[in-house]
Formats: sequence, structure tokens, C-alpha cells
Amino acid sequence: MELSLALATEADRDDLAVYFKHYAVEEIVRHRVCCYTSHNFTVVAKIGTLVVGTIQWYVKENPTAGLVEFEEVYVKEECRGKGIGFRLTEFAIWSVRDYFNRIQIRPRKIYLFVGQQNVAARSLYEKAGFAFVSEAGNLFSETEIELLYSLSL
Repeated sequence: MELSLALATEADRDDLAVYFKHYAVEEIVRHRVCCYTSHNFTVVAKIGTLVVGTIQWYVKENPTAGLVEFEEVYVKEECRGKGIGFRLTEFAIWSVRDYFNRIQIRPRKIYLFVGQQNVAARSLYEKAGFAFVSEAGNLFSETEIELLYSLSL
């Protein structure tokens, strides 16, 4: 089947709930889905109606700063290594540029954090034009160092 990429809408709520079942706690799943569909911008990758990947992004602070953070970048394990993460990233970058163009503000940078040991993700981000900025320490886990990457637009 063919991969489709789009910004998530309210119609994607049920599909996202299935996608986030790995969180295991229903309340967390509900909050995650609400966040994805109402507060931020979310790119979904689907094969048919099955969500196989997501990137959530949001504008940081004052939009005139032109700064965006990518988070919750995730491709289902069985779908990795097929270029889905790269296509998601490219589409998300396009959607950031499109959003800022529509509000007539110049986008400046997109940043994200990635685990130092996540070599595949780091390689994907570098292929998409992101550059290593600095180590950020143990943000999300006491056992892994996070790295800050940035893309100038």
C-alpha cells in the first residue's frame, strides 16, 4: 500500500488512540490524542488507514521568533528502515514553512532532541539538514544523554 502524509485532524482521533496504545495507560493515551489533535500540529504517516508514524511540532513562545520544536517523532518498529521517518520529517519541515508563510512570518529554526545512542534517528535528521548543536544531558532518562539538533530555515 501507498504511504500518505498529512496534518492530523479530529477525524484521526480513533486511529491515533490505536497508535498510542504503547503508552499502556488509557488516560495517558486520551491526553496524548487530545494534544495531538487540538493543541499542536501533528503530521501523520498512514498506510491505508493505519497510522505508522507521527511528528508533533509546535511554535515556541512568540511566533515572530520563527522557532519550532519537533517532538514525539515516532515510526512503528515494524515500519522502520523504509524511509517513512525521512518522508515524515520532510513533510513536517514543509508544513512548518507553509504555516509561517500563511501567517506572514519568516521561520528561522526547527530544533529537536534525540538520544545520543539513537544513531538511526540522528542519521535521518542529519540527512534532512539538521545539525548537532550540543549535548543536553539526561533530560528524559537517567541512562541516556540527549543531543540538541537544529535546522536553519
